[in-house]
Amino acid sequence: MEETKNLEELEIERFSRFDRVVHWVVAITFIYLFLSGLGIYSPKFAWLLPVLGGLDFARWLHPWAGLVFSVGVLLMFLKWSKDFLLTSDDMAWLKSVKHYIKGEEEKLPEVGKYNAGQKVFGWLVFLGCLVFLITGILMWFPGNFPITLTRISIVLHDLAFILVGAGFIVHVYMGTVGVPGSLSGMITGKVSALWAMRHHPKWFREVVRR
Repeated sequence: MEETKNLEELEIERFSRFDRVVHWVVAITFIYLFLSGLGIYSPKFAWLLPVLGGLDFARWLHPWAGLVFSVGVLLMFLKWSKDFLLTSDDMAWLKSVKHYIKGEEEKLPEVGKYNAGQKVFGWLVFLGCLVFLITGILMWFPGNFPITLTRISIVLHDLAFILVGAGFIVHVYMGTVGVPGSLSGMITGKVSALWAMRHHPKWFREVVRR
């Protein structure tokens, strides 16, 4: 009990200030893009627009927010893409993901700084952002491109929105309710040693050895 208490009180750094700033820039811009995109896309979500400055303002700000989002994701890619490479342990983790959902992490391969689910979401964001950027530019300046290409861009933009949006919702859930203690890592930059030992044991041992 005393050892557990000590581990709960001991904090270790998980994310630097740069990591957290970039993460929150991407998260905040994506939330705006998510909500404004819904409002612009369908009259059923038009009730969101007054909160976001109105339809005309949302249509103006949406692409600019998209550019900020893209820059943020590019910085994330440059910083974290190597950490998100999938290993054989990650593939085994994904095959047995049901244990993670049930909270039976001890039945899964030991996890480093990021688990396979986080890595997959990271690549979903990286690739989704690329689709958002290319199709968004085509939609932003439709008069400069063939109409067929613009229409294809709309479809691809919507599909990327659905996939990344679904992944984002799961990411928020797992980072708050699903795995309590995770959010502090992106707010203060630190997590408890006990949290690290339970959820990312391989990474925890690497930190301890430093």
